[in-house]
Amino acid sequence: MDRRLTLFCAVLLLSAPARAELVTFEESGSDVHATLKIEGKDYRLDAKMLRTKAAAPAGALLVDAAQNEDLAATALGRGMNVFALDLGKLPAPARAQALRDLLPRLRETTSAKRVLARGAGEAGATLAEAGALFDGLLLQDARAANGPRGIEIWGSDAYWRASPPLPGSDDANRRRFFIAGTTTGAGANCVGPLNTRSQAPALRALLVVLDDWTKGVKPPASRAPVAADLVDARELVWPKIPALPAPPSGERLVPKIDADGNETAGLRLPDQALPIATFTGFGAQKDKAGPGCAAGAALPFPSTKTDREKTGDPRPALVERYGSRAYFVATMRVVADKLVKERLLLKEDADAYVAVAKTAPF
Repeated sequence: MDRRLTLFCAVLLLSAPARAELVTFEESGSDVHATLKIEGKDYRLDAKMLRTKAAAPAGALLVDAAQNEDLAATALGRGMNVFALDLGKLPAPARAQALRDLLPRLRETTSAKRVLARGAGEAGATLAEAGALFDGLLLQDARAANGPRGIEIWGSDAYWRASPPLPGSDDANRRRFFIAGTTTGAGANCVGPLNTRSQAPALRALLVVLDDWTKGVKPPASRAPVAADLVDARELVWPKIPALPAPPSGERLVPKIDADGNETAGLRLPDQALPIATFTGFGAQKDKAGPGCAAGAALPFPSTKTDREKTGDPRPALVERYGSRAYFVATMRVVADKLVKERLLLKEDADAYVAVAKTAPF
């Protein structure tokens, strides 16, 4: 009996999360230096605290574990403080516990009434694990657990990985947004041209949605593929585009595509709704001995009918589909403004899409 009890206790110890303790917390300008003791060992965590110049009365703190700055200006403009940190510098089993120890100090030093968090991939999974600490989560390529209000975001590349996302639906505390025609993978070992369309405009709008949601404002409905929007990848009929990479092989459910090869489901940002290229979630590997291509491809439409006929490209040329740049710009304004009304695009990003349309290559 004693041996069984010893074995049981050993299993519990091995399966228990690593314990973390906040030892020091110092701010110097925007730099934050914290020391965490994890299983008896000290870990130094260097982070950034960006403080808003116009704090909102019921201001929030954004814990940003995504390690880029595409949301900072939006958060600061809404009266949030932003705490940016790299959870990857801590042992994986202790990351959620480290957040539990950091959050009380962060709430105290910022007087935050609400705490939102944003993360991608493994960092997003950690935030979801510690979800009860937050009022709202904005997650890229990660699933929001039951608990706080959560917005999940993913792009085209997610469907071409080993474990693609499954169809889902809204519930009281979750919204799901597939940003059609975007990818998050790096293109270090890919044959260009690369799909560089950014999810940042959607992220900025959805951060505002999340902030409002935690204040009681109902969010927009999800924009994610349902079962009827998905098809076995082996059944997709791709247009015979010159230089189109071969899609990854194997059985998987992926979004349906139109005659240009662009996805039709999900949140279609203005440059996907009015495309000038085919945007895929997969690319061609450059060095066969190296890592796989984690980025997508961007295959521009021909500019004119003559260009199209020279290469045998089946897709209508830019001039054939849009007529003139003036029409293209005017239509871009209509599409962008509609997304602003739906709260899925900020006004400044709508203006930016229109400005880029004025330089379209036709």
